[in-house]
This record gives sequence, C-alpha cells and structure tokens, in this order.
Amino acid sequence: MNVVNNQFMNKARKTQVDAFTSIQQKLGAKQRAVAHALKVLGEASNKDLSKALGWPINRVTGRVTELVDRGIVTTTSTKKDPETNRTVTVWRLA
Repeated sequence: MNVVNNQFMNKARKTQVDAFTSIQQKLGAKQRAVAHALKVLGEASNKDLSKALGWPINRVTGRVTELVDRGIVTTTSTKKDPETNRTVTVWRLA
C-alpha cells in the first residue's frame, strides 16, 4: 500500500509542477516572480511578498490582484501584521 501511495504522490507532485510550469509561461515577469515567491514561501501577505522580493508594496499588490483575478492565487487566512497591528490577507497559490 505504501508503494502505491508513493507512486500516487509522485504523480500528483509531477502534475502540480506541470500545472505551475504551464501557468508560469502565460504570466508576465513580475507576475511570475510573485507566483514563484508564493510557491517558495507557501503563503504570505503582500508585505511578506514585498520583503521577499525586495519590491515596494504597491508593485506587489497589483500583481497579486492580477493573479487572484486569473484564479492562480487565493486567500488562505488573515493575520495581524506585527508592525502595523492591522489585519492583513494571507495568500497562497490556488
């Protein structure tokens, strides 16, 4: 049973990688960078993405919105930003 599970998981991972690669080819460079950052981070707020990419936050928020509109990124939760004490959205790849 474990061998079957491992084979299934390997196929699932390959399918996910193939889908991500296909999506990446249809995105602009900045959208790809944000999607890749989310892939690496798993989930992140706009501020987290801004810090990870070394970009101003206004460059990140627009790209996240575009990716949400395309169904590539979705919200996973909210959290309190420790610096601003405001509630922020946490994003992940869909």
